[in-house]
Amino acid sequence: MCGWGQAFQYAYYAVAAYTAVSTIQNGNAQNDIAQYQANQTEADARAEVGMAQVDAARIRKAGQRQAAEANAQLAGSGVDTGEGSALNINREITQGAEEDAYLTIVGAHDRSSRMGADAAALRISGDQARRAAVIKGAGSLISLGNDMSKGWKTTKKAAPTTSINGPRE
Repeated sequence: MCGWGQAFQYAYYAVAAYTAVSTIQNGNAQNDIAQYQANQTEADARAEVGMAQVDAARIRKAGQRQAAEANAQLAGSGVDTGEGSALNINREITQGAEEDAYLTIVGAHDRSSRMGADAAALRISGDQARRAAVIKGAGSLISLGNDMSKGWKTTKKAAPTTSINGPRE
């Protein structure tokens, strides 16, 4: 039968091993969460560009409608829409719509690039959390192995004390 000291020794070893394994599992879980967040951020970045393309198409169509309405009003008042001021008005409307569409797409690509950088940072953060946990867990296991090789209790020599008359042992 084993004594209380040995039972505590085994309990200590079990808790230390459990702590090491839990630390590693926690690091892996943090990495998994960071990878999921990075994937989601990348998906959001792709959606941002897709929505901008839809918005740009909507802006272009609105510009075409506006140009057609201007043409209709000018034609209704007897102006030749294929030359002079009427042609310049249509050109300005079309050019303004195209600029707005272009800026919408460029802005989305900019936001998408920043989201890509955020995703990369999340991936790095998750990987670092996993690596740190593995190192900490491995260190705990090495320490545990060291403790086990020494045994539960080690005898320590008491430091010699000194007095006025010199050292005592």
